[in-house]
Amino acid sequence: MPIEYVVAIVIVGFLFVVAASKSVMTPLRWAGVAALNLVIGAVLLFFANLLGEMAGFRVPINPVTALIAGFLRLPGLIALVIIKLLVM
Repeated sequence: MPIEYVVAIVIVGFLFVVAASKSVMTPLRWAGVAALNLVIGAVLLFFANLLGEMAGFRVPINPVTALIAGFLRLPGLIALVIIKLLVM
């Protein structure tokens, strides 16, 4: 077996050990929580935009507004709507 294969196997094995360690799992857990809040915020903004069409306004759905609405939930969504109304 060529030495390149052995080196590649050792590197991949090391990466699996590092990925399974606790020091890597904590940031991955936070990334998962942030991704979940991003999705929740996007859904909240989507429904707010559906209701906002009746009043003639909408809040743009982008990663920043989705994270604000996702982390802060209803108070964040209300704050985004108020900011949008005050700016426009």
